[in-house]
Amino acid sequence: MSTDPAPLAPKTPRQSEAVLADLMMPHQANGLKHSSIFGGVIMSLVDRCAALAAIRHCGGQATTLSIDRVLFKEPIRVSELVEMRGRVVHVGRTSMSITVDVYAENVATGERRLTNECWLTFVHLDDDGRPAPVPPLLLETPEDHRFHAAAARRRQQALADRAVR
Repeated sequence: MSTDPAPLAPKTPRQSEAVLADLMMPHQANGLKHSSIFGGVIMSLVDRCAALAAIRHCGGQATTLSIDRVLFKEPIRVSELVEMRGRVVHVGRTSMSITVDVYAENVATGERRLTNECWLTFVHLDDDGRPAPVPPLLLETPEDHRFHAAAARRRQQALADRAVR
């Protein structure tokens, strides 16, 4: 009699997609002469969006292991609608690499632009708070394969960086 757990069913990146949106308000701005939204406000929203994608993929609780990259390409202004779009793009045994793209939209004109590109790593946790296995990732599109390959390279570099310490 085997005690090995049943294999987990693969999931596609689309099954983990998460979208969050929020209207940026004056209390979220940095108050400088040419004010924009605090980077920490955006990072918090990015982390929540990535958490939702991770939870959807693993079907349970997940926690942030690292925020690997947050590229601030353009400022976000008060009164713009910010939309976060995240999804799982690579999995290890217990971890998931997630990308989140951030868009700012002038709601009055419909003008929309990509303002941030982000990479995060999450770990699936069991009921006791220990790392738990995640479902395999089923890649369907050329874009899925591109992101998966990029995430694999990022993961190898992160592991190499940790080994140096």
